[in-house]
Amino acid sequence: MSDVGRSAGRATWDWTTFRRGIAVRPRAVVAEPETVRLPRLGPDPFPHALSTGPPVLPAPPPEQADLLHRARLGEPGAVHRLCVRAARPGRRIVRRYLGASEREGTETLLFHACRRAVEALQHTAPEDRTFDFEREVRVGVRRAAAGRALRRVVTGGGPGAEETLLAYDVLTSLPAHHADVLWAVCVEGEPPDRHGPGPLRAGLDALVDAYLWRGLRRTGPVEARGSHLSYLTAAAHVRLDLTARRNDEVRAHLGGCALCRLLAAETAVPGSSLPARLRRAGTAAGRARA
Repeated sequence: MSDVGRSAGRATWDWTTFRRGIAVRPRAVVAEPETVRLPRLGPDPFPHALSTGPPVLPAPPPEQADLLHRARLGEPGAVHRLCVRAARPGRRIVRRYLGASEREGTETLLFHACRRAVEALQHTAPEDRTFDFEREVRVGVRRAAAGRALRRVVTGGGPGAEETLLAYDVLTSLPAHHADVLWAVCVEGEPPDRHGPGPLRAGLDALVDAYLWRGLRRTGPVEARGSHLSYLTAAAHVRLDLTARRNDEVRAHLGGCALCRLLAAETAVPGSSLPARLRRAGTAAGRARA
């Protein structure tokens, strides 16, 4: 990786920025990678108990701990080394989502993902053992690369466009420790046993939470709190536990509500709302153009 600054006829990552610390070029000079964006609802107004906090990571080896410490203090050489290491898997991820003709912005995309990860690192307490720099970069690259790929699919609307946008928006709203395993297993098709059942289960629970938050709903049994389904009603519908009349009402609602269709899909088969909307639109499309 000694030649990371080499252009090879493509846009290059400005490593000199990192040698000066975390200060980056003005936005007018380095434009943010375009992604699909939806308005956020803000903090969750209801308390949910499905998802869990970030896992505690094992203590890093002394050399890695020293590198993180120096990067946290803004030492340019340490920041540079961290970013070079994280860029390797980042480039592989870009190839999954973007065709060869669309990869000219790869270095800029990596630059912004690493910049955000460095900023997050420098705002993390030294004793915090839940932060993973490379995980932050992986998730940042996925968000931007998949967003570019999805622009092709959702332009002009069409069947499934709203659900595709919602699935992408929900996944990108999750914290990195949940999003990383969901991108890897549910979107990119990695074997679940690479990540263990605990992180995957927690990520799937967080995904359900995110759909419920967008519906401004609790997971309780009362159904008079707005126009979206609760988790219990969606689960009862999937299990065929509702009365015939209520089941018809729910089915009619699902016919016109993309959000609740995705929630019902998660209730029936955890993780099922993501591959259909993102892998087919992003990963498979990128490979077809490679």
